[in-house]
Amino acid sequence: SEYIGAASAFARSPTARSTTEMESCVPPPPRPGCDCAVCVPKALNDGDYEGSMKGAVSPFQPYKLVKVEADGTRRPLTAQELNALEKTHADVCEWTSPLSQGRRKWQKTCAGILKKLLSMKKQAWPFIEPVDWEALRIPDYPVIIKHPMDLKTIESKLLDGHIESPDEFVALVRTVFRNSYVYNPPGDPSGVRECAEKLSQAFEKELGKL
Repeated sequence: SEYIGAASAFARSPTARSTTEMESCVPPPPRPGCDCAVCVPKALNDGDYEGSMKGAVSPFQPYKLVKVEADGTRRPLTAQELNALEKTHADVCEWTSPLSQGRRKWQKTCAGILKKLLSMKKQAWPFIEPVDWEALRIPDYPVIIKHPMDLKTIESKLLDGHIESPDEFVALVRTVFRNSYVYNPPGDPSGVRECAEKLSQAFEKELGKL
């Protein structure tokens, strides 16, 4: 018998888009029961995002370890078998390590992507910290934006092990950009929307390399 992974943790999804560079912003998946402008892009009348809401959220795909018996049947590994495999193939068994340790490859990859986005200071500056709507005197911000998110918050969640999957990471980052698209209309004089467009393109391009 042999041990195999049902799918590679970093295998590109067959449904991944091939037009990444042409997409200025890909919306995050809608949250169950929420009809805000971020979760329901059609409410904006600024483009048909229905197609991009379908398919895999990110190129990352988790896998399950199974044992293939001599007759071809597959079954989950026992605790003893998994412990033995971890000693000889730690990289294959990375999904069993606690999220708080930050040892999984996808965590390191996501951290690298986030670091690159944060290094693009000309585009990232509006999204590094939470929006201080009181200081900015935009009292309608919390009324319109129901799911505020920023890059530093995502970084903290990732390092603390509070992001449970690559898809969750991707959805959180896309929420940052989508929030900007919702609140800042085309031609926004502050330049925040333009920053979101450029940083979103960079993010999707990084995902496309995986």
